[in-house]
Amino acid sequence: MLLVNLASGADEAYQADIEKWRQDFDADVRTGGWLTLIGRFQVAQGVALIGSAPACTMRLQPGISPRQLATLTRHADVFEFAPARGVVATIDDKHVAGRVLLSTAKGNGRVRVGRLELVVRGVGDDFYLLISDKQNPAIRDFKGTTWFPIDPSYKVSAAFTAYAQPETVRVPMTRVDSKILLSSEGDVTFQLAGKTVRLKSFTDSEGLFVMFQDQSNSKESYGGGRFLYAELPKNGVTVLDFNKSFNPYCSVNAYVMCPIPPPENRLDFSVQAGESYSAHE
Repeated sequence: MLLVNLASGADEAYQADIEKWRQDFDADVRTGGWLTLIGRFQVAQGVALIGSAPACTMRLQPGISPRQLATLTRHADVFEFAPARGVVATIDDKHVAGRVLLSTAKGNGRVRVGRLELVVRGVGDDFYLLISDKQNPAIRDFKGTTWFPIDPSYKVSAAFTAYAQPETVRVPMTRVDSKILLSSEGDVTFQLAGKTVRLKSFTDSEGLFVMFQDQSNSKESYGGGRFLYAELPKNGVTVLDFNKSFNPYCSVNAYVMCPIPPPENRLDFSVQAGESYSAHE
């Protein structure tokens, strides 16, 4: 009886852990900025006009943006921003008037005009102007994510096989032609659905990053595949919990760009765990 109670308690604790993780994930979708993006424009060399007027190169929705908001000028990798006449703008909380240089470094170069925030960021081989609206109705309308039932059999131990040398991989993105550079140091191998599976993994600031596609895509899960994080391997071993696999954020916002799983990470069976997807694609 004691063993049964201990097992039951462990199952309940695991269920609670996954449910808490999923609640935190939903909160991140709502507040992490993924739903605020309302515009994405590739920045060509020369001068671009931003605003809601029909003649604008980078056209925004009337009522959100003035007819002429600003001009953005690109000379190679140097960018200049100039607010239109009568437009009150700040860059990194400092008032600007006239033409000023605009940083593309993370955390800098944040232009604010009314409810809008504009930044220029490098994505792979090119630069994009990203425009966010903290009052975007998509935040209010977000109803939360949907999930497959929690199944402990999808939590697996995985062996990590390091490459002789770390690789820098050019990974294609959704909705744009640019490719980003990701670091890959090895593969993970594990048993799932009665099969031996080997997937390419990547490393970033959050740990081991795995992208995969499976036979549930476009039917029960997102067509572009799903993502999964794991701890960095210790003594050549890590744990993959597919109950925590999630859709890329481009699944909730068409302006978000996401990496595409590599061809070698396409599974020939269905993974009935993690985030599901029922919206029409």
